[in-house]
Amino acid sequence: MNSWLLLSLLTAHIVGDFYLQSDKYCKRKELLKIRSPFLYIHTVIVGLLSWAFVPFADFWIFALIIGGTHLLIDTMKTYMRRGLWFFLTDQFAHILILCFISYQYIPTSRLPIQSIDFLNTLSIPLFVFAILCCLKPTNILIKLILDKYKIGDAESCQSIKNAGALIGNLERILTMVFVLIGQYEAVGFIVAAKSLLRFKETDTAKTEYVLAGTLLSFGIATVLGLMVKQLFPIF
Repeated sequence: MNSWLLLSLLTAHIVGDFYLQSDKYCKRKELLKIRSPFLYIHTVIVGLLSWAFVPFADFWIFALIIGGTHLLIDTMKTYMRRGLWFFLTDQFAHILILCFISYQYIPTSRLPIQSIDFLNTLSIPLFVFAILCCLKPTNILIKLILDKYKIGDAESCQSIKNAGALIGNLERILTMVFVLIGQYEAVGFIVAAKSLLRFKETDTAKTEYVLAGTLLSFGIATVLGLMVKQLFPIF
């Protein structure tokens, strides 16, 4: 498997599936299902984006396969109920296709993301990919986990969800940077700063929502930071 090819395809997938697709489009797809034009627009975007990240003439057939399988998986998803396991299964299926293509296709020259890999101590493309993962995708994952286990399922939690997403993005980026530079003590300072948030003891729902979200947020950021450190020798 070509690691640079897989990283290129995974980055294209994250950008296309999360950052170039709004919540409004997702709801329209779920409502209209196979009749939704957004389903096909999204498929074209994902296919073209994959080809843009691997811009070789002979890759067009693989870009077509990525787009076609993406359409099939997303269409099936619209007929299933939303939830954590459906989200994880959907992403696993997409990633499995990209891994298969990374085994089948051999790039004839350097990939575009390799041109920004100029540091000897850190893989910038891998770091950018980790940053992309720890923002919107992680926000969605944490929300689905909290919803599944009914953590903080109260009206008092609704007002902090948007602010919590912004704070979570910032704390995950900082946590990942501190892990990469080996400053694990600094992560403790972030946790301590987060603990300054105090709620009424009677508001158990809000307290458990923030606590569970914080632990998930720091945990995912730490794993991503360690992943970047461990995979650096490959790139």
